[in-house]
This record gives sequence, structure tokens and C-alpha cells, in this order.
Amino acid sequence: MAQMHPYTALNVDSIPAPAAIIDVTRPSFIEQNEEWRGITLKEDNLLLKMLEDDDYSIRLHHQYYGFKRKQIDESKELVMMTPLGPGVSRDDSNHSHSAVYEALIHNTPTCVCIIDKNGNVMEMNQSFQELFQISDAILGEPLCQQPPLQNQPFNSIVKNGLKGLNTTGEEVTFDLGTHRKITCNITISPANYKSDGTVDSVGIILHDITEKKKYENELMSLKVELENTLRLQKTITYKIKKSDHDFVIEMAAGELLNKLNLTPSKVIGKTIQEVFDFHHLGKIQPKLKRIWETGEELTYEDEYKELEYLASIVPVIQRGEVVEILVSISDISMIKDIQRKLIESEQKYKSIVKYSPDNIYMVDTNGIIQEVNPTVKTQWDHISPHMIGSHFSEFIAEGSKETAVRKFEVALKGEASRFVTTFENGEGGKSHVAVTNIPIRVKNKVIGIYGFGQDITEKLQMEEELKEAKELLEAYFEHAGDGIALLDPEGKVLKVNQQFESMFGWTKDEITGKEITFLHQEDQVGQFRQNLSTVMAGKRIKDYETVRYRKDGSPVEIAFNMNPILNDDGRLIGISAIIRDLSEKKLNEDLLKKSEQLAMIGQLAAGVAHEIRNPLTTLKGFLQLMKENAEDDFYLGVIQGELDRIEIITNEFLALAKPRAVKFSLTSLTTLLTSSVEFIKMECLKQGVDVRFSVEEAEIYCDSHQMKQVILNVMKNALEAMPAGGLLNVQLEKVDGHGKISIQDNGSGIPPERMKHLGEPFYSTKEKGTGLGLMICQKIIKEHHGSLSIQSNVSEGTTVTILLPIAKPK
Repeated sequence: MAQMHPYTALNVDSIPAPAAIIDVTRPSFIEQNEEWRGITLKEDNLLLKMLEDDDYSIRLHHQYYGFKRKQIDESKELVMMTPLGPGVSRDDSNHSHSAVYEALIHNTPTCVCIIDKNGNVMEMNQSFQELFQISDAILGEPLCQQPPLQNQPFNSIVKNGLKGLNTTGEEVTFDLGTHRKITCNITISPANYKSDGTVDSVGIILHDITEKKKYENELMSLKVELENTLRLQKTITYKIKKSDHDFVIEMAAGELLNKLNLTPSKVIGKTIQEVFDFHHLGKIQPKLKRIWETGEELTYEDEYKELEYLASIVPVIQRGEVVEILVSISDISMIKDIQRKLIESEQKYKSIVKYSPDNIYMVDTNGIIQEVNPTVKTQWDHISPHMIGSHFSEFIAEGSKETAVRKFEVALKGEASRFVTTFENGEGGKSHVAVTNIPIRVKNKVIGIYGFGQDITEKLQMEEELKEAKELLEAYFEHAGDGIALLDPEGKVLKVNQQFESMFGWTKDEITGKEITFLHQEDQVGQFRQNLSTVMAGKRIKDYETVRYRKDGSPVEIAFNMNPILNDDGRLIGISAIIRDLSEKKLNEDLLKKSEQLAMIGQLAAGVAHEIRNPLTTLKGFLQLMKENAEDDFYLGVIQGELDRIEIITNEFLALAKPRAVKFSLTSLTTLLTSSVEFIKMECLKQGVDVRFSVEEAEIYCDSHQMKQVILNVMKNALEAMPAGGLLNVQLEKVDGHGKISIQDNGSGIPPERMKHLGEPFYSTKEKGTGLGLMICQKIIKEHHGSLSIQSNVSEGTTVTILLPIAKPK
């Protein structure tokens, strides 16, 4: 495209004929189109000849051409070359010139309009009509009153033209409606003058420069944006030129200048010696000289004032010579830090892989093993030489291959997978391995799998042993004969075993999380706190005997051990309490004590009875003789009564001292109990005691005399407990294969402190009792494989319960 000359808005390239713009003051061509240059190359001194002779013409290829000159301003003229027809003389060439000129106006893409002295439209070309979208209808009409041309700057220019003033290069923007605006470069020149010097017509030439202005604005925006980018980017851009033997900085921009404590004003116009220190100058000056001489580009990395940078030096070359150098400096400190961290991470990774106790191997997407770490070679030395290049599944036991392959496929999809598998270790054995497959991603694509394998064979064996040990401990805990409670450091229940539940009547769900003081009475809580403090101090409490209370409030004698449970750091994490029920032990001790007492009493009774019976017989004989001769036998009667009592005690001693022959026979317990009640009824009537009697039919094997002795003895004791009258309730029922005899009175009852001594020899609640009667009753019931129990409440009465096994039918 021909260069647009800034002197005129008239573009000679748009004229479809040889045309040029000339400077008449110093004859020279300012602008020429291609057609003109093609002709003038063949004609010497054309410009001078044309200026000297207004009618000058030339002949080219048997064709004459004339020159039409049009003044643009005081120094410039537009010259167009027009063909002359054959045989046309110079005299009639003016008419031809006018026709050609008119043809050029109508055929040029430049907008042309001619107006008369009143501003009315005389002529306009097609380009003008299309630009402003107007028709021939405006011919003869005022131009400046047409809607698209009602523009104040344009009207002013036209008025000046009508006054005879030339206007060149004025830019005016027209609003054509529908959001469309155009910008034109306007040239207005008076076309003809009257003899009096006034303007007869005015020519208006408009060049549509809308696109050009758009490009200029865009170019300006780009320039501003580039300047802002250079200024804001975290780089430095230098433009350097050579001056004599030195390099001068002509431009400096970029935010990175601030990091070096520089500003554009501090460096622009300065030499590089003034800007850079001696050390750095020695690095960059040789580079700039070489680039200026060779025209090569250079990129390098360096450091300046703790700034790590990347420099790119590019020469600007014109006509084969370097005219300036552009230097772009980028801060790569962060990149270098990242690189160093990546190197450090890579070293750490290699250390992890190299020294990891786990087996680490890398496989490609086809499952082929590519690398293994030293641990693999150490632990699986028999198979490691064969692993690289083999499919991983070759080393997995048959029963585990399917799972391993499936987990491998999961990892290929980008998800980590974990599983336990079995490896063939090459020694005829198998290793249990916990495997973690981790996908290797590059640009979000899985390129392989890292496998981390931890040999857990020993761990599984230990877990199995621990499981067995735990089961044994659980079994011991749950089925131990002693009650066991595990407490937290504050004394709250964590867990109790079955024996604890049986011993105290609470279930695990009822007491878990509660403080174990629910076993204590109020006066015992303080002692428990003291015991808890002792254990929290790391000490043990051993065989501590005390009384605690069941859920129903009944007491139970126990002995407990409390031991602290410590973790590896010696910190208390819990307390174990082992509780032993002493009830049976105490009972056995009491029985042993009673047995020893009975043995001693038996020996004593045998000796005493033997020694007493002989003189007692003599005394009774002589007392009988004295009664026969005595007149008043009152005192003898008293003596006789006491001797009878001595004889009764002696017989009881003998009963305890030696076993008696017992003859068991099938007996109706119902009949036996009925006869005993009938026997005692007379005594009940005398004391005002009512009798209630209810029985079921039951048969037992027993010695009827001994059994009747027991029943009568118990009922007699009941009557003695109701001296002022009362109610005697006798009942017989069958319960769980036993005949249950209940003998109940509503007397004064027995205090708790005396209840525990019942059955001991020479201990009785009666004034003259010996305590031997209850001992004999218990002995008889025991010999009949039954039991005798006593329950009593003060002021409510006493109930004696006798259980005897019912005879099984043959």
C-alpha cells in the first residue's frame, strides 16, 4: 500500500489516473500514484517542463497526454495526466480536460461535492451520496441544511470556503443516526472566481477516516496499555542506546524497579556505569558490546542485590545495523525458591523411599514393576531379582490375585486403594502384606502406581495371640469367682463382671458411668474417698474387709483389693477393684466355731451327765422316801422339780454328746403337724393365743419322734414369745419339691444383735433357757437333709421356716 503523506488529505492513490502532488516553491514531487510513477520514469525533466509550459503535453504509445493542475494551497498543486483524443489540437484540449476531470470526480472513491456561491449543491459524486445516504433530490438545495450534514464545525468550514479560504486536513465527525458515526478528513477549496474576485463555486473533498481513527485509537489504547503493563509488571524493561563508547538508558519501566530502590527518573538518561555497581557492570557491559557488534540475542540468569533474575537482551536492527537494545529483566526469585524446594522435596522423597522400612515399588499402567526400594531387596531377597520387568500379580498368592488386580484398576482411575494381600516370598512360605496403591499423576493423567507394602505377618500373629489373650482375660473377667469392677480415676464404673452383678444385684447398664459409692452407706463414703486417694497415689489396698450393701439394701460382708492401672508413662488411667463375698466364709467359720463348741460341749456333757446321773439317782430315791414320811411336802416338791430340771438338762447333754439311733420311715408330714397342733392347743387356750392352721398333703422320710420334738419345741418357743396372748399361724405347703413348714408368732420379736447368736450353746432369749434346744432342733433338721431359718422383726414377731425334702414316689 502506498504511504499516506501527511501534507494533504487528498490521496492520489484513490485517483484512477496518473496523479501527483507537487511542491511548486521548490519543484519536487510530494506524492505520486503508481500510474504516474510508471510514466514519469520514461520522461526526463517532466516537472520542470510542465511548470514552465501550462499547455505542455507528451506523447506515449501514439497517444497525447495533457496535464490538469489544481492548486491545493500556496505551495502545493494536484497534477493529473489526461489523455487527448487523436487529432485533438491544443486549443480545444480545455474541453477535453474538463470532461476527463469530471469523469475522474465521478469515478473516484473519494467523496466529492460542488456547491455554488449560495451553498446549494451543484454536483456530487456517487461516493458522496453513498457515504451520507442521500440522493440527487438535494441538487439545488442548501448542503448544510441536509440532516446528515447539519454539523456546526462542518458549516463553519464551508462558510470559510465560500469566503475564498482553503481548508485542508480538518477532521469532522458526522452523526448518521442508528448509532453510526463517521469521521472525515475535509479539504475545501474555491473552484471558480468571478471577475470581481468573489467565489463562484466551492469544491468539497471528504476522505472517510473512520476506520483509520478507530485504528489510531486502538493503537493509542494499545500504547497506553503497553506502557501500563511495562510499568506494573513485576519486571524491568530497559531501552539502551550506544553513545560514543558508552551505553545510555533511554527508557526504564516496571514495578521491579522498586525492589532495587530505583525509579525511572533515577536511571533514564544515565549511563550504565552510573546505575550499576562495578561488579555487576563487569558482567553486563561485555554482553551489551557483543550484542551491539553481532546483533545476536542473549538470555541468561544472574543475581543483583539479592534479586535473582532472568535477563533477555534483544537488539533492534535497522538497515542491518543495531540502533538500540531492549533489555527485559524478570524476577525469578520465587521460581528459584520453588526449584530449590522441589530439589529438597525430591531429596526428601528419595530418602523416604531409600530408607523406608516399608516395601516400595513402582509399576506402570500395565502393571509391570519398574523400580523397587532397598527394603524390597532386603525383605524379599529371593524374589527381588525377578521383580523388575515382571507383572506384580506374579508374586501374589492365588487366593489374593483377584483382589490385588481389582485394587490396581481402582488406582489407575485416580483413587488410592488399600487392601491386605498375601505374597509368595520365594522361600516356600507366604507373607501377609498391607498394600497402599497411590496413583502417580502428571498433568492430571495417571502414568503409574506407587505401591507401599508393609509386611504384617508378625503383626497378624501378634494380633492373633493378643486376641486369644484378650479372650482369655475376658473369660476370666466374666467368669471369675470374685466380683470385679473397673473404675476410671474418679471412681466411676467402667465395667463390671457377672459375679459383681450377682453379688450386689445391679446390672451393668444400671451402674456404668456412676460413682461406685452406690454400694456404701453415708458413713462409709468418707472412707471410700480416702481409699481412692491412696490408689490414685499409686498404692495398693489389699484384703480390706468391710460391709457393703446390695441393691435391696441387705448387707454383704466382703474383702476387696484396689489396684491402680497405669499407662506406659506411669499415669493413672483406671482402677481395678476385686471384691470377694465373705458370706460363705463367715458362715463356714461360724459353723466351724459351733462345731468346735459342740464337740467341746459334747465331751463336757458326756462327763457331766455321767457324773451327775449317779448321785442324782440316789438323791431322787431318798427324796421319794422322805416324801412318804413327811407331813408337809411343799419344800420336797420344790426340790423334786429342780431335780427333774437337772435330769432334763442332763438328758439334753447326752443327746448332744452321742448320736442316737435314727429310724427313718415314710411319714405323713400333714398328720404329724396336725397332731402337734392339737397337742399344743390347750396351752394356747390358757395363754389366750389364737391358732390358725392350714396344710397341704405331703409325705417325707423321717424319724417321727424327732420331727415331732422339733415342731413342738418351735411352737413352744412361739407361745413363750406371746405371754399376753396373740396369734400363732402354722402353715404347710409344697414348694419346689420340699415341704415348707412356717410357724409364725406376733410376739415382741428378736433384736438384730441377738439374732446372730441364736443356736449357740448356753445362749437363749429366755430367762432360764440354755440355748441347747435350738441346737438340738438344728441338728435334727440337718440330719433329715433339711434347713431351719429364722426371720424376726422387733415388735412384729418371728417366723421359723423348716424345709424338708418330700418323698419321691416309687
